[in-house]
Amino acid sequence: MTTVQAGSRSSTERSSRRTTLLIGLGILAALIVISVLNRDSASFEDPLDPRNPTHDGGQAVARVLADNGVDVQVARGEDELLGEEVDSGTAVVVTNPGELGGSTLKRLLAHGKDAGAIVVVGDSAVVDGQFGIEDVSLADGRHRADCDESLASGLVVRTRDGGGLEAEGCFGSGGTSALVRRDAVWLMTAPTSFTNERVLESDNGALALRLLGQQDRLVWYVADSADTAASDGVGLSSLLPPWVLPGLYLLLASLLGVVLWRGRRLGPLVTEPLPVVVRAAESTESRGRIYRRTGDRGHAAEILVDSARRRLMEALQLPRGTALETLAAAAAARTGRDPYAVLGLLGRPAVTNDSQLVDLGQQLIDLENEVRGS
Repeated sequence: MTTVQAGSRSSTERSSRRTTLLIGLGILAALIVISVLNRDSASFEDPLDPRNPTHDGGQAVARVLADNGVDVQVARGEDELLGEEVDSGTAVVVTNPGELGGSTLKRLLAHGKDAGAIVVVGDSAVVDGQFGIEDVSLADGRHRADCDESLASGLVVRTRDGGGLEAEGCFGSGGTSALVRRDAVWLMTAPTSFTNERVLESDNGALALRLLGQQDRLVWYVADSADTAASDGVGLSSLLPPWVLPGLYLLLASLLGVVLWRGRRLGPLVTEPLPVVVRAAESTESRGRIYRRTGDRGHAAEILVDSARRRLMEALQLPRGTALETLAAAAAARTGRDPYAVLGLLGRPAVTNDSQLVDLGQQLIDLENEVRGS
């Protein structure tokens, strides 16, 4: 009977564990399916990200391109970019070039060498250093194309908070352009014109659709700074605004001026008379009363011995800091006393009552008088 019950209990436990395992695997599978289904609906907060629906995102442009038959593929990071096939029927766009290092930019251009178009949308201060074109200011406002590019023909773009490149191109004036073409590479230095908030101003939307929709397939590359190699040598100075270093120099110069101003000596030190003059005898007597009231005979004895040592060094013309043994030997030689007896007297003898303290003081006075010959 006991054997049957034990076997039944063991079978029930195995069945319970199997059921728990199956439930856990089912929950895990459901989570994986949900994450895969919701992957394309996830949103991101980076400016001009194709999945960013906020005012500075690029979701509006990405969706309109998709609605007009352009196959938009989002590649996040270099690995996903290199996994995408790029041919003459494909355009590649990167809208966060500030995350590109020298090595990642070279790999982007090499991977997209057969692309129908490579579009770089970013601030001119970032783009100029990557492509060797001088960065210059560009006035905010409406700018006509005024160029020979059929892609931009007849368009008027509204630019805000942007700079331009000192090169022949579109949407600028006086040799400054917001859109510059180098073979299959297009450089656009007015990124805010393509944001969800600004894309409907003037012909911003038309330019975005023409520029990014040049081919039937678009790979939207979201660069990741983690892909940048250490050999790129990205220093802190390259990440700081240009006014930071001059500001630091000015701050250091100001600090040095304050130190020289407040730290310089205006003349010799001036002694200031004390409001009350206390005689040394009164001060000594007051301290003695305090020691007597507190019963601190040991402290009083230390003061007596230390004072006697200092006066003996002066009388014997010994330098301050002379060793106790040397002082005792010199005092014994002057008075004819036993050196060990003088050493014991000057070596902080133990005092336990008032009579011993008085006796110690008298012995020190006698020793000083003998040294001075009085």
